[in-house]
Amino acid sequence: MSGNHEIALGQRWLSTTETELGLGTIVGVDERSVNILFPATGESRNYARRSAPLSRITFDIGESVKCHEGWSLVVDSVSEEKGLLSYTGSRLDTKDVVTLKETFIDHNFQLAQPEKRLLAGQIDHPKWFGLREACFTHQYAHATSSMLGFVGARVDLIPHQLHIAAEVGRRYAPRVLLADEVGLGKTIEAALIIHQQLLTGRAQRVLIVVPSSLVHQWLVEMLRRVNLAFSIFDEARCQAMAGEAGNPFEDEQLVLCSLDFLTHNSQYYQQAMDASWDLMVVDEAHHLTWSEGQPSQEYTVVEGLANATKGVLLLTATPDQLGHESHFARLRLLDPARFHDYQAFVAEEKHYSELASAIEPLLAGDTLSDTHIQAISHFAGDEMPEDINSLADEAKDALIHTLLDRHGTGRVLFRNSRAGIEGFPTRHLHTYPLPMPSTFSDEIYEETPLELRLAPERMPEFVENWTQFDPRVDWLIEKLDMLKGEKVLMICSKAHTALQLSEALRVKSGIRASVFHEGMSIVERDKAANYFAQSEDGAQVLICSEIGSEGRNFQFAHHLIFFDLPMVPDLLEQRIGRLDRIGQTENIQIHVPFFHDTAQEVLLNWYHRGLNAFEQTCPTGLTVFEETCEELFMALLAPKHHEAVEALIQKTAGLHAELKAQLESGRDKLLELNSSGKGRVEGFLSEILDAEQSPTLERFMTRLFDVVGVLQEEKDDSCYLLRPTESMHTQLPGLDEEGMTITYERSTATAMEHVHFFSWDHPMVHHAMDMILTDVVGKSAIGLVSDKTLPAGIFWVECLFTVSGKGQKQLQLPRFLPATPVRVCIDAKGQETDRTFEYLKKVNNKIAQQLTGALRGQIEQALTVADSMAKTKADSIKEAARERMQASLGAELTRLQELKKVNPSVREEEITFLTNQIDGLQSCINDATVVLEAVRLVVNNP
Repeated sequence: MSGNHEIALGQRWLSTTETELGLGTIVGVDERSVNILFPATGESRNYARRSAPLSRITFDIGESVKCHEGWSLVVDSVSEEKGLLSYTGSRLDTKDVVTLKETFIDHNFQLAQPEKRLLAGQIDHPKWFGLREACFTHQYAHATSSMLGFVGARVDLIPHQLHIAAEVGRRYAPRVLLADEVGLGKTIEAALIIHQQLLTGRAQRVLIVVPSSLVHQWLVEMLRRVNLAFSIFDEARCQAMAGEAGNPFEDEQLVLCSLDFLTHNSQYYQQAMDASWDLMVVDEAHHLTWSEGQPSQEYTVVEGLANATKGVLLLTATPDQLGHESHFARLRLLDPARFHDYQAFVAEEKHYSELASAIEPLLAGDTLSDTHIQAISHFAGDEMPEDINSLADEAKDALIHTLLDRHGTGRVLFRNSRAGIEGFPTRHLHTYPLPMPSTFSDEIYEETPLELRLAPERMPEFVENWTQFDPRVDWLIEKLDMLKGEKVLMICSKAHTALQLSEALRVKSGIRASVFHEGMSIVERDKAANYFAQSEDGAQVLICSEIGSEGRNFQFAHHLIFFDLPMVPDLLEQRIGRLDRIGQTENIQIHVPFFHDTAQEVLLNWYHRGLNAFEQTCPTGLTVFEETCEELFMALLAPKHHEAVEALIQKTAGLHAELKAQLESGRDKLLELNSSGKGRVEGFLSEILDAEQSPTLERFMTRLFDVVGVLQEEKDDSCYLLRPTESMHTQLPGLDEEGMTITYERSTATAMEHVHFFSWDHPMVHHAMDMILTDVVGKSAIGLVSDKTLPAGIFWVECLFTVSGKGQKQLQLPRFLPATPVRVCIDAKGQETDRTFEYLKKVNNKIAQQLTGALRGQIEQALTVADSMAKTKADSIKEAARERMQASLGAELTRLQELKKVNPSVREEEITFLTNQIDGLQSCINDATVVLEAVRLVVNNP
């Protein structure tokens, strides 16, 4: 029996050979034997008194002890009567002072303190100690990494997206407008910002508000891109929760809902207002119309939420030149104190336009005129060099960055245009005039509403049999045969049309097709997209309803077929955008079949000859559509009035050219340079790429899976299949009996959305490490090493400590002092050594009992020495953490304080938060403590 304890009835002891029995109670004792009952299992054991494999359980002052009734107390004092201990202290739940006799301690008790577990013989395989140390080491590296929140996103590494996400995501309560042109990845930028804000503790509750048509897209994007599961709130959900007390918006941390839902339901809007949000994201913000004294209802709803929320991200692709007053209104949502007067804003913007114009020669390396120098001097102030035209490149870059910092809306507005970003493919349009089938007679056709003239296959008379006579079906089969071996994406407006076309292909040709529409579950959509993505034995064509132009990118395909055309230009661009993305490796071939001399041909020509919307992006489309919609509808109803149609197309082309010229002349090159991150993001991008080349994560997870009992099978060169085994030590969230396919390679993850992208950011990686570290397994271990150069029986005591503090999440303590592992190894002479151990053999419980019994005094002495050394090391760790914090946050505070003098876009609350954060972190770091996390006894057995 371990320890020098007199045995008495009612005492609590642990079996060192059968720990699964729980905490036992002495129910019988005489001179030769001990009888102990284990209430947790109902079993009892009789042991010889002198050799009983039992360890007495006691608690010290300050420790927590749990009663069998479920409550716990913190021990303030310990008393003993007739061999039984009583613990007095405050209950954790009621704060009442109570006394708990050891007889009534929880039967399911497990020793948590490493040193007590070791001395009580509660040991695990020595590999668990190494795994705990590796988990702490990797958690520390991840928490302090500048790449936190970026490495795990399932996105291509696009420089301007990374720059914006890094610049905005690292701010306290960011309030910015993301206004990149269509196709440049505003949704991805928002996802990266949200992800980083959540992982760093800057935000905990996020609300996303989008148009109804985009709710599913955002749900998919957040889940697929950054593993964030948002909850959709709509009227049905809120009604279902109406019987429950409280605010339904407070039941979830991550909420997604439509703007219509909040606009049309004042009760739910008020509940959303009453819930506290750290960050709100609003997509399609250009729909929030505003004029002095006449805000729209949608604008008012968002304004109320924006005023009640710390951080706000507004997303819009519509440039301010197409509605300067509305642009001001969006900025007003971000900072109503800064943007309170429209006329003052117009006057201020004039100066920034002058700066943008003046800086162009500086960017191009040309000589600046006196007018240019004067405009730049107005913003550069004391930073203005004497001879700007003779500046070296390095000094010129420094001046440009100073001007970027001081640019009027540069801190709140980020806008990139395609003209300034490389990497886009060329788009080619191919049109195919077909005769109108006689079945669609002129008489029927001319009495049909416009919507059905554009899609006659949806006429009630033919909705079930049109594929039997529509020439577009045969054209499609012929075109797919010609494109054999090529992946083809086809989009049509309605799910019913997509299903009928798929069936026609199956019956008439045997061409492998997959269907994707809104009536399918997310799992079914995943399967359809995966079938299309497979290079071999996959579908040649994916036929989508309109939802196919939302939320998914099919960059591995280069052919796009429009079976019909949408009426809204933005929707046309959204369809093409499924293929026309940065990273597309080939030119995009767009195929449009149409019926000659019909509304279809008019709409095609209006898009192509009027807006050039197929072969170029069309930021003017919506404005031109609103300007010409009446004439367009008339032309669609009278497609054979060729003169009227031609006049419409010419007017459209003129408006388009005029607006496009305005956009180009109004481009703010300085703002775009600031948004692109050129000259600043390259180092960060290289850092991420270098980290992804490292095999560290893959090796670590292979080791972890092996230890916990997860089978990792190699599927191919880049993918693994994870499956649970019968011997699995603990359950990992997300891993079921069917298993899951994972990859550690970004290129595979972006091409195959059904494959999980494992990175240091992935939730399962976090869960796996957390489960290892919160379990008692591995807290104590004994291992045998074979070293023939040293005498048998020599030993070492390895101690794993952590230095950690406690603080509110918003302080972001883990950035500077996460749980920091400190390993101390003490040899048999009581001296610290840097010896490490890799291959250790396990010992059985009987030998372990003998070793801890024989070495108890030396182990306790080694633990005392190790604790002292760990505290000395902790002082250095805390000092280094204080220095890192001051260097980072102190420099940022100074920069913002100076910047606020020249740029009113710096909010006072940012400066206040940084000041409080520095003070709070200083206190948290000073109060950080040293905790023994694990101990391992290593004995030489040559």
